[in-house]
Amino acid sequence: MALEMRPDTTETTAHKGGITARAVTLGLIGVAVVGLGFPYANLVIQGTRPANTALGFGVVFIFLVLVAIVGPVASLIRRRAILSQAEWIVVFIMLLVSSAVPTWGLIGQLLPIMTGAQYYATPSNRWAEDIVTQLPDWAVPKDPYVVDNFYEGLPRGDAIPWDGWVVPLLAWAVFIAGLYAATLGVTLLFSKHWTDHERLVYPLMRLPIEMVRGVGGKRIISDLFANKLMWLGFIVAFAVSSYIGLCYYAKMLPLLPLRTTMNIPIQSESIYFRLWINPSVIAFTYMIHTDLAFSLWFFSVFTQFQNPLMRIWGIGLGAREVYGAGTPAISAQTMGAMIVLVVYGFYTARRPLAEIFSKAFSGAPVAKDEEGAASPQIIVGCLIFGFVIMGGWLYLAGMNVASIIVFLFGAFVTFIALTRATIQGGVPVSRAALVPQSFAATILGSRYIGPAGLATLSMTFSWVADIRVFMMPFIAHAAKLWSEIRGRPRGFVSIVVLSIVVCAILATGITIYEGYNEGAVWLSSWLFSGCPKQAYMFAENHIHNPQGPSPGKMLFLGIGAAIMWGLTLLHYQLPRWPLHPLGFAVGPTTPCQDLWFSIFLGWLTKLLVLHLGGYGAFRIGIMIFLGMILGQFTACGVWAMIDGFIGTTDNMIYVY
Repeated sequence: MALEMRPDTTETTAHKGGITARAVTLGLIGVAVVGLGFPYANLVIQGTRPANTALGFGVVFIFLVLVAIVGPVASLIRRRAILSQAEWIVVFIMLLVSSAVPTWGLIGQLLPIMTGAQYYATPSNRWAEDIVTQLPDWAVPKDPYVVDNFYEGLPRGDAIPWDGWVVPLLAWAVFIAGLYAATLGVTLLFSKHWTDHERLVYPLMRLPIEMVRGVGGKRIISDLFANKLMWLGFIVAFAVSSYIGLCYYAKMLPLLPLRTTMNIPIQSESIYFRLWINPSVIAFTYMIHTDLAFSLWFFSVFTQFQNPLMRIWGIGLGAREVYGAGTPAISAQTMGAMIVLVVYGFYTARRPLAEIFSKAFSGAPVAKDEEGAASPQIIVGCLIFGFVIMGGWLYLAGMNVASIIVFLFGAFVTFIALTRATIQGGVPVSRAALVPQSFAATILGSRYIGPAGLATLSMTFSWVADIRVFMMPFIAHAAKLWSEIRGRPRGFVSIVVLSIVVCAILATGITIYEGYNEGAVWLSSWLFSGCPKQAYMFAENHIHNPQGPSPGKMLFLGIGAAIMWGLTLLHYQLPRWPLHPLGFAVGPTTPCQDLWFSIFLGWLTKLLVLHLGGYGAFRIGIMIFLGMILGQFTACGVWAMIDGFIGTTDNMIYVY
C-alpha cells in the first residue's frame, strides 16, 4: 500500500509550509538529543542500539514523546502552541536525518578506523611499517599519546588532547561534506521518480505519518492514538519487548525463544537458519507488495542452501570476503544483480533524469509543484561538488584514478540498491553483498591498486563496509515526507544540512570525550576492536598477497547480472510472475538472512488476511501492525531510560 496523506482541512495557512522557527527549534533540540544521547546509549549503557536501522527506535521514541506528550501539554498552556502536521514533519525529518550520523551510521566507525591501525599495530602484523606509513598524516592522528589514551583512557588529571584531532577531523569533514553532497544529489535525482512514477511504498514511513496525520488547528493529537486496534498491537509488542528487558534483571524468568537457530547438515557443511521473530520487521513486510515479500525470504533461503553446496562442489572461490553475502561466488553474483538493478533504474528514469540535467544547465525555471525537495540546479550542483571532493580527497590520500572510479561506482551501486531494499522492500537494516573495496580489488586487482591505495581503501571502511546505517535511505525517506507537505515549500536541503552538521559536532565530541574518560576499548568491543581490525586486515592481506583481477569472481558478477536481467524482464512482461527481481538482489545479504523468518511471517500473514478477509481486513491489520512497531520501539526506549538511570549495561532488547 502506498503512503498517503489525506488533506488536512484544519491546518492553518501560516503553518502550511512547515518551516517555522518553532519547528526548527524543536527539531534542533531533538537533534541534540540524538547527537549526545544516542552515542551515550550505545557506548556507555551498551544496551539496545537506538539508531541501528533505517528507522531507529530512538527516533520514533523521541518523536512519540514530542507528539503525544510535549505537544499536547504545550497546547494546554498556550493554544497557539499547537504545531501543524507540516511542522511535525519538519521535526521528524530533522530527527531522522541526524540519526544516520552517530554510532553505527558514521562517527562510531570513523573514529576507530582513524586510530585503529596505529593502536593495533604490532611487530608481528607489521601494520606500522606496511599500513600506518601509507596513511596521510593529515587524515589520521599518529601521536601515540593521542591514540593510546583514546583507547585506554587518560591518566587521572590529564586533559583531553583535542589539538591532536583538529587536522584529521577537518580533513574528514571535507570528505564527508563531499560524500553527503553526492548522496543528497543522487537521492534527489531519483526521489521524485520513485515517489510519483514508480509509487514505491516507503513502509517505514507509514508510522510517523499516522502519528501526525491531520494534527493542527484545533486538533492536538492524531486519530492514531484513539484507534483501539493500534493499541491492541501496541500492548502485545510492548509486553513482549518489556518482558525481554525484565528478564535481564530477573534471571529466574524463562527467556522467550525469539532468536533460535535451526541447523541443517549437508555432508561436511551445515546451514544455520536463523529463526528470529521481530515484530517491527513482520509489520514492515505486511505493508509491502506480496510478490516482493515472498521473493525476499525465498531468495534468502535459496542462497543459504546455495552457499554450502557451492563450497562442497569446490566453486566457492575461496574464503568469504569481508562482510560478504556468503562465498565469494555468491557475493559477486549478488553484486552483479545489484549493478543491473541500478542500471535498469537509470534506464527507466532516463527521461526525468535528462530533464533535471537539462533544466539545471539551461537555467530554465521550474514550476514550484514540479520541483520536489530541491531545484535541478541544487541537485546537479550537489552531484558535481560531491564527486569532485570525494575523488580529489581519495587521490590525495593515495588512490589512483581508475581505483577511485571503480570504487565509487561500487559504493553508489550498493547505496542505491540497498536504499531500494529499504524504501520498497521495508528491509530496515543493510549490508553490502560485496563491499566496494573488495569489488575494486576484484575488477582491478590489488597489485594495481597498490599499498597506498589499499591503505586508503581501509579508511573508507568507516562509511561503506559494515553499513547497517548509511545516509541515502534517510534522505530518501525525508524527501518522501517533504513531498507530502502541501505547497511543496523550499528549504529541505537547509534543514538536512543543519541537522547533519549539529549532530556530527555533538556526536564526535561526546564519542571522543567518552573514549578518553572510559577507554574506548571498554565502550564497544566491536566498534573499537573488530571494526578497525577488519578494515586494516583487508589492506594487510592484499599488501602481503598482491593479486591481479579475478576472472572467477567477474564470471559470477556476470552470472548474477544475467539472472537479474532475466528476472527483471519476466517481472515486467508477465503480470503473474511470482519472483520480484529486488529479492534476488538483496535477499542473499546478511540482514535478510538474519531476518528472513520475520519477513516470511509478514508475507504469510498478509497472504492469509487478503485471502480470508479481503482488503478491508488488510486495512484493519495495518493499524494493528503500526501499533506493534510503536509498542516495540516504545518499550526499547523505556528500558533504555531505565537502564541509564539504574546504571545497567548490556540489556539488549531489539533484535537487530
